[in-house]
Formats: sequence, structure tokens, C-alpha cells
Amino acid sequence: MKLLVHGMQSSGATAFTLFLAQRPDVLALVDIPNNFAAPRVDPPLDMVVKAVITTAYPIDVHVERFRPDRTILLVRDPRANYRSLSTKPYRNHSGLIDEKFAVLEQVYADRHRFDAVIAYEDFVVGDRAVLDTVTALGWPVSAEHLRFDRRHDAILGDLWHHLPDLWGRMDIVFGNVQGPCVSSAFRKAQPDPVIDARLATLCPTLLAHYRLRDAASGS
Repeated sequence: MKLLVHGMQSSGATAFTLFLAQRPDVLALVDIPNNFAAPRVDPPLDMVVKAVITTAYPIDVHVERFRPDRTILLVRDPRANYRSLSTKPYRNHSGLIDEKFAVLEQVYADRHRFDAVIAYEDFVVGDRAVLDTVTALGWPVSAEHLRFDRRHDAILGDLWHHLPDLWGRMDIVFGNVQGPCVSSAFRKAQPDPVIDARLATLCPTLLAHYRLRDAASGS
């Protein structure tokens, strides 16, 4: 089985993919760099890859190349996502930050094309529904996988053993995963009226969805 995760930079999609890579019998590219498309591969084991939202490579390009059996869209509150990405040196790589959030709006509007949509906020608190959704796709996971026991060296070693040609075709990176396990420390968005106003234009549908989540939770 091949599984593709798609999400914005600084959305937590890399941490989510690392979680999916905790099975000992899978191959994983937990963070394809923004200047690369998903690879064309015929892996001997199940494989998961994560591709970020850019203006350079639409989701259709990643799908055509990797040919996944299942796809997951990972979303995060755009207010927290924008605030985080705006501090990163790569914020304007493969598209200006505002352009990428406009693309995110279209991807979210077309979310029916994905086999599952997972919210970062549900993932980091260990919501049982996230585990059940992923397992139902044919990718069994458990709460133990939230500990990130399978570390980078094991994942890289398996890639080198089974797909050594990848190392000459693309950069192999691990993104900005912080800490030894899944953490909810960065779950909440800090209020910022300037960012809110900008996102109301760039990705109004996703912003409205998260405002409804706030209202439902009383936050």
C-alpha cells in the first residue's frame, strides 16, 4: 500500500507522517522538500510520503508520480499555521506565503478528493477517531505510535536498503519535528487580528471551519 499525506508547511504534517512511519514494516519519506515532487517508486513494502502545499507542485502532480492507494489531507488552524510559517526562513519558498495559503483554500475546498481529512489539533491530543480513521484506510496504527520510538536512523536505514536510488534523485530530509513524541504544546492559535483579516481573504472556508470548531468547544 502507498499512502500520500498532503499539508501546508508548519502544519504538523511531518509529525503526522512520522507517526504513520512508526510501523517497523514500512518505508517513509516524512518530508519531501518543497522543491521536489513525490517520487515515482515501486516499493517492496508499504510506503508513506508527505508532500507540502506549494505553487510549484499541485496535488495532482504528486498523485500522478507516486500513485498512492490512499490520500490524507492534514489541516491545521490557519491562524496558528500562518503565524508559525511566517517565522520560518522557507516561508516564501516554492511560492509566497500568501499564495500558498490561497492554494490551501482550494485544496480544502476539494477535500472530498482525499480519502480522509485529519485535523492536526485532533491528532496531537491522541483522539481515538484519528487512529480509527487511519486504520480504516488500511494503515493500522495504535496509541503507542504517538511516542515516535522508531527514530530517524531506522527510517533512513530502511530507505537506503530498499530504495537506494532515491538518494541520488532527491534530498532526504525530516522537516521540523520537535520533541521525542507527539505534543499538543502548539495546538492553540494566538489571537492576531492582522493575520485573521488576511486569512479571511486567503482561505475563508478553512478559517470559517476553525471558527466553528472554536464555537463548538467554547474557546
